[in-house]
Amino acid sequence: MKAYPLKSDGVLKRYDYLWRLSADRWAWEYLRRNPVFRFDAACCSTEDVSEREAPCAPIRLLRPRVPQTLAQRWGLLMMADPDQTGLEADVFWSRAAHPDQVEVYCGPRGEEERCSIWDRTVPYCRITHLTDRHGREFLLLRGNGCVVQVRCTGLSLLGMEQVRLKLTISDMEAYERKLKAQRDAFDIYGNDFESQTPLWTKRTQILRDGLIALDCLELGMSRREIATVLYGKEAVESEWADDRGSMRDAVKYLVSKAEGLRDGGYLVELLGGGLGPYLTAA
Repeated sequence: MKAYPLKSDGVLKRYDYLWRLSADRWAWEYLRRNPVFRFDAACCSTEDVSEREAPCAPIRLLRPRVPQTLAQRWGLLMMADPDQTGLEADVFWSRAAHPDQVEVYCGPRGEEERCSIWDRTVPYCRITHLTDRHGREFLLLRGNGCVVQVRCTGLSLLGMEQVRLKLTISDMEAYERKLKAQRDAFDIYGNDFESQTPLWTKRTQILRDGLIALDCLELGMSRREIATVLYGKEAVESEWADDRGSMRDAVKYLVSKAEGLRDGGYLVELLGGGLGPYLTAA
């Protein structure tokens, strides 16, 4: 897919961090701008989730102390802070909401046996471990401008027995999508994020511009003012009054698309979640 740089000066530079985000992190960026979700988040307390450091490695261990009913209505396993970006927020999606998660199987490991996934990941990534209310385990791996959610099966990572991690695909009907998720996850290994010029595809450009539009609307700006932020004053003065209305139509579409994603569309279009009891979004 073709990728290209975009105008990135002034206020637009604040959005450069988005360019390497996976679809589920884009979903969070839209959800955290939803006023109803922010109201629900404000009803929760940081004391609702326990946090401690693992004794054997620099890993944060999270576990909900109370039922996460409000979070679950939005597709989350626990409530995250809407003031934090997709890079920093502890966002764990349920499997129903986000079926194409990276999966690892945790099996027993011999005394002399190495785990290549563990050895490669710990030095490169900041790791957060979640045990949900049902005892299921998940990881968030952060590195190189990327965040990857991993669902763990098999033995517990917190047990006394040493484990070896293996990438696995449990759903053959979604094999291609899950294989792609595994390939994309390897972007976390590296340290070149800060030195690279952000590159965007047509899809991620629309997603970025949609977030900018939502933030502008929150500030009470008009659609013409949104266009000025996105395209520049000269372009707007030249094209906004054009009888064909191409720029006006583009901004109208952008705002409508962004509001739809914010208000629930993220579940289908970005997470590929359920469309009904037997259907999922491809």
